[in-house]
Amino acid sequence: MRATQATTRNTFAALIILFTSLDLVYAAEPGLDKTMLIDVTTTGATPNDGQDDTLAVLAAFEKCRAEKAQGVVFPKGRYDFHENANPNSPRMSLPIGDMHGITIDGQGSELIFHGITACFGFGRCSEITVKNIIIDWERPPFSVGPITAVGDTWFDVEVFPEFPVQGGEIVQAFMDYEPDTGLPCRHGLDVYSLEKPMKTELVRPQTLRVALPANTQPITTGKLAVLRHQVYAYNAFAADHSQKMTFQDITVYTCPGMAFTGFGCEDMTLDHCVVQPKPGSRRLISVTADGSHFGGCTGNLIVRNCLFDGQGDDAINMKSGLFLNIVQIIDPRTVLARHNLNMLSTPDPGDDIELTPQDTLLAYATVKVQTATIEPDGFTCRVTFQNPMPDGVKLGDMLANASKLPHARITNCTFQRNRARGMLIQIRDAVVENCTFKDVTSAGILIIAETVHFYESIPARHVTIRNNTFDHCNYGAAMARGVISIEGIAPGWKDAPLPGVFRDIAIENNRIDRSDNAAIFITATDTATITGNDIKGVSDKPTHESCTAAIHIQSSKNIILKNNRIDLAQQGAACKTILHLAEDNELSTIVID
Repeated sequence: MRATQATTRNTFAALIILFTSLDLVYAAEPGLDKTMLIDVTTTGATPNDGQDDTLAVLAAFEKCRAEKAQGVVFPKGRYDFHENANPNSPRMSLPIGDMHGITIDGQGSELIFHGITACFGFGRCSEITVKNIIIDWERPPFSVGPITAVGDTWFDVEVFPEFPVQGGEIVQAFMDYEPDTGLPCRHGLDVYSLEKPMKTELVRPQTLRVALPANTQPITTGKLAVLRHQVYAYNAFAADHSQKMTFQDITVYTCPGMAFTGFGCEDMTLDHCVVQPKPGSRRLISVTADGSHFGGCTGNLIVRNCLFDGQGDDAINMKSGLFLNIVQIIDPRTVLARHNLNMLSTPDPGDDIELTPQDTLLAYATVKVQTATIEPDGFTCRVTFQNPMPDGVKLGDMLANASKLPHARITNCTFQRNRARGMLIQIRDAVVENCTFKDVTSAGILIIAETVHFYESIPARHVTIRNNTFDHCNYGAAMARGVISIEGIAPGWKDAPLPGVFRDIAIENNRIDRSDNAAIFITATDTATITGNDIKGVSDKPTHESCTAAIHIQSSKNIILKNNRIDLAQQGAACKTILHLAEDNELSTIVID
């Protein structure tokens, strides 16, 4: 369902623009004498009283700056934050700008939010540690209940009483879940109606009638529905152009957006963080969108010992940014370019830009940015390069930023009960090891470059996936073609035709058990090793003929397959073969041992 999410992605982008334009008034103060933590109760916050604490907590950060303290502390308790309580930032409760070298210690406190608002936003900060905080919503931004009736243009949901409804709530997305397991239904519903959110009416107390969008597949009564009233834009922790950001021992039960985001940041760490539905509740999802999302970051991106459970979208998305399509060639050194959804991904002077055609996704030249500015329309970039572009550049070719790339290390993490992918990798140095992926509805790991809808960048290289366990992945509505899937997608949903879009991939010593599609699916790759993997129970109910092999490889070269343990008799019901090599591979370069 990636191709249906345009409006909320635009909303998400709008929030980033809003955040970076806030007049945060904070200024850097070098040489701080850091001797103390500011207790939020000294500026008026009172735990456990049910009253709003927004302004009092903001005052604590002001006091931290004024007294050159080493940070802010929340004595353990519950603190409440309401939509619009911050008059200077109605869409973000706690914007924090240009603060450096401080610790925010929640001491295990619960920060409970009300309404539609983002939580913490860090703009141009550095050396910030946030720890020991629980984030939750008094009324989650979604509703859950059984589907009790279905008509031609509507369906009814008897919403559980802990999700109070009045009628008139919009629904931006919904899915169906099994009542006995609480998992998304196999090949079930995954509906977004973001251009025009679905309307509801109250037909009896706590029962919503939801207007169906056109062409929705049949809905089954008795299943549980999750109705997401808000999907993107209001994140728990957002870091923008910040450095050395560490989030430690943080729990996010829900938010109307993503749990952790970093854009244009250098060195980010998530350590022992948890994103999961609140234990003991009847919530079937946690955050309504990604568990974490990193774009245009550099330095080290570390995610270790974390749990991602029940996200509404990907648990981790790592990308360099967005492909910008050339819409006008001004002169040999200057172009106008923009993203197809009008989202911003502006390069910086000195950035290396790969010129890339949409149909092959194979870069043909690299040019260095001299200047980049935004045109008056707010979304078109005027980019001037230091030297002339090569002959043959044409309208529609793309700019891909090859400088905004982190060194990512994802270790000892668990991804479970997640809608969509466990992980999207669109960067050029990543190691994923000793992780567990269980009950993930789409690919456990998807390495992708596509020029169909989202145009996220950049084609991955130097990726190692080793010593991981994948159990019951890729079974839901929006499936990829493999549990570990490498897919170059050109316009018209065509597969990229040539090797080299992706390079230097290692898939080693993983256990893959139970999937409806292939275990490993590879396209458009130059140089990969697939060694020591243990594969069982795959291709059980495939969505495409190419997914009836445990391992499928096409339009690729320089592939080594060695010491993989795959018994055809132990695979799924529709598995036809252990390995399928398409004819468009450079077959003489593929080694099977």
